[in-house]
Amino acid sequence: MAAPGLLQFKNQASTTLASTISSSATSISVAAGTGALFPTISNGQYFKITLNPASGSTPASEIMHVTAVSTDTFTVVRAQEGTTAQNWSS
Repeated sequence: MAAPGLLQFKNQASTTLASTISSSATSISVAAGTGALFPTISNGQYFKITLNPASGSTPASEIMHVTAVSTDTFTVVRAQEGTTAQNWSS
């Protein structure tokens, strides 16, 4: 069971995108089996993720809020904390 409160945490959870996403996508798929590495959340809760480029600094990192998890698919709110929604390759 998730801890009380809105923002949930999981130390050192890491994965890769399973498929390319556009800057308007609100659902992202992560590598098979890795969704379980992240917090279990219920209604009203969320956790933060940061997408980083595979190498270099382009595109700039993007912070998202994950508001729902279905196995390896995350429902996200894009462009958090002053970052910009971008296209991301798998």
